[in-house]
Amino acid sequence: MQTSTTSRRRLRAALVAAVMGASAFSGAGMAHAEGDPTAWISSDEMTIMSMETCANQSEEYRFRLYYSPDYKGAWVNIGHNIYDMLALKMPYSPARPLYFCPNTGTGSGQVAGNNAASAYNWYEGYIGTVYYSAGYKGAFDMVGARSGHSTLWNTRNDNRSIQFSRPW
Repeated sequence: MQTSTTSRRRLRAALVAAVMGASAFSGAGMAHAEGDPTAWISSDEMTIMSMETCANQSEEYRFRLYYSPDYKGAWVNIGHNIYDMLALKMPYSPARPLYFCPNTGTGSGQVAGNNAASAYNWYEGYIGTVYYSAGYKGAFDMVGARSGHSTLWNTRNDNRSIQFSRPW
């Protein structure tokens, strides 16, 4: 004869197994959600310190600037608005420029601000706008979701800031 304690233990074990099975099943085969490049950040520390800035593929940093036209040469991944590519702000340290990633081709290690010639945007629901001047001002090139510009016509080698937005 079962006691109420044994029944509760079996019920608890069955519930735990069901919850664990359901959570494992719900995560199986699902892609990692892309980051939100419009999210507010207090400094550019994430852009400077993140390994994803120079990763071959990234879910969080899905906008890429290239040193040369036609998506060639050195590149850098961007995942947040950048007010001034020549003066990224870090807490408790002087501002520094954004650089193209090392060992990625011609232009590696060069400053990215005022040096990019093409861009690609892998974000699904965001437009990336590259601006001529710091502070999201001046001439610009809009790079639509899941598309690119093999040549930045308005901001080629004259690009200082990047801002992301939703198309609606």
